[in-house]
Amino acid sequence: MEGEMKPYDSRSLVILALSLSFQVSFPDPMGAQGPATTPQEESAQLKLRKSIKTRQYQGEHVEGEERVVAPGDSLWKFLIQEKSLPEKQFARYVLIIGALNPHLKNPESLEVGDTVFIPIRLDELLGIKISPSTESEAKIHRVRSGEHLYKILREQGIKDGAEMLSVIKQVQDMNPKKKNWDILFVGEPLFLPGRVAPGRVRGSTVAVPARAKKSSEDSIASERGDKLPLQENIPLLEQIMVALGNEVHRTGVEALPLQEGVVRVDRGSFPVIENPRRAQKVILDLKGSMPPTLKSQMEKENSATRIVSAKRDTSLHEAVDSLLSQLGFQSLPADRPVVIQDAGLGVLVKGDWIFAEPQGSRSNHEMLIISLVESSAQTPDYLRDYLSGKGLNLKEIRLLNSLASASNASAASESSVQRQIQTWPAEKSALVDGVLEVYGISSLSNHQVSLQLWEGISMDFKIDRLFEFGGKRMALLFRPVGHEVKRALETAEGLRLVDLDLRVLSSRDLISRLLDSIGEPTTYRQHRFPANHGRANDHLVLTLSGFFLPRRSLLLTDGEIPKGLERFFSEKGFRVVYFR
Repeated sequence: MEGEMKPYDSRSLVILALSLSFQVSFPDPMGAQGPATTPQEESAQLKLRKSIKTRQYQGEHVEGEERVVAPGDSLWKFLIQEKSLPEKQFARYVLIIGALNPHLKNPESLEVGDTVFIPIRLDELLGIKISPSTESEAKIHRVRSGEHLYKILREQGIKDGAEMLSVIKQVQDMNPKKKNWDILFVGEPLFLPGRVAPGRVRGSTVAVPARAKKSSEDSIASERGDKLPLQENIPLLEQIMVALGNEVHRTGVEALPLQEGVVRVDRGSFPVIENPRRAQKVILDLKGSMPPTLKSQMEKENSATRIVSAKRDTSLHEAVDSLLSQLGFQSLPADRPVVIQDAGLGVLVKGDWIFAEPQGSRSNHEMLIISLVESSAQTPDYLRDYLSGKGLNLKEIRLLNSLASASNASAASESSVQRQIQTWPAEKSALVDGVLEVYGISSLSNHQVSLQLWEGISMDFKIDRLFEFGGKRMALLFRPVGHEVKRALETAEGLRLVDLDLRVLSSRDLISRLLDSIGEPTTYRQHRFPANHGRANDHLVLTLSGFFLPRRSLLLTDGEIPKGLERFFSEKGFRVVYFR
């Protein structure tokens, strides 16, 4: 009827409320005041202002909104699916979200009920410099008695000069809450960079061979999943999906009911990945040929079915990411390792894909790591079982051109492992004898000599250890000795003296001084031992601090290796000696 007021729908009311709030928020350019706002307008304006929050990020004020995590939510959903941000930047987005939300235990794996601050213009923040150290591996060091930052970094193999200054700056950036670096408290945790720029840190004990020229036969094996083209690696994609408990259907027809009728999809052209436990299906549109309107209608009327469209240049990595995210898995950055610290041993695990298990999964694992490997580089069963006990489910997919036979048979029996493991007594003189024994040195203990100090004055003197090594006669003294006695020993006996005051030297310093004196200087530092070789040599790495003597295949450590992993070093051919 003409003149009758038409009712507004809910969207019109929201638009009206927002337009009113913006009208009253801008003053007249001539300074005149606008009309008084109504209570409804004031409420709409207040609500709009309250919805925008600000937080500080590297000295900048960042505007954003707070989201409460609901079942099925993830950062991938918030950022990639809802905000349509580029997938390739997801790892960097996670770093920024973590810095803006320090209350989150793990921003990569949100918990229902968490409140997450999401920036409105997240892409703009990528222009703000992110410290490279936060994107690389990081480790936690707990301060011990007598330590200071310079000493800690020296023991990590960092050289003096510009390198030391650079790493100190990295450490300070990684520990922003630490204000006074002149004082370190015993037991205080510090984040240290796990690796610095290549060639800047000394002490990597495992040599990295020069990259050989790739042949056509091993080109696939040397490529990561994000470089393998999807269209040429459908069988490999199928292996990955099946290994994760999904069913892949590539024959027959998939029937989907719509309001207008039933749509029948040829599975040969549109493979169907089904997760029977979660009653979910994903249809893979290999050529991206499905009309968007049909895709939208099929997803709307079949809530348990999703369609993932690929393009000609879609990679295997991108396809796996998209498929698993639709099946409820939460993608995590694969360029940074998952770090486990167990007793004195560190375990760094990487993969071509890393996912958090879907919510409601019956699996006891918290994370799923998928790696593409040659058969000869597969991880031994006992290491996989160890990771499983830590909540990591490692799935290794054999590359199609990897023809070497797979074998996880242990190369070391329990008895051979025990022969390769030794514990030295805590007594420091016994520690000295242990090091000498490693080098096959036979020594005389408490050797007595008579020294002529001055005319008419002599002294009976005890040498704690006397031996010959490398064509030189050497004397170890376990107590302080005066200058006159040292000169007399060197002159009359032709000895090279090594002072080892057992009362003040720590076990580490004692070993370091002794190794230096016999011509094999080394420092106590962290060493990396890859579990695999070839393209996967960085996928599973064990780290252990100690003295490593590669020519002797000997590892001296005061750390602790979990019993189940001692065999790892035996299978590598290393003898492990614990000292205290």
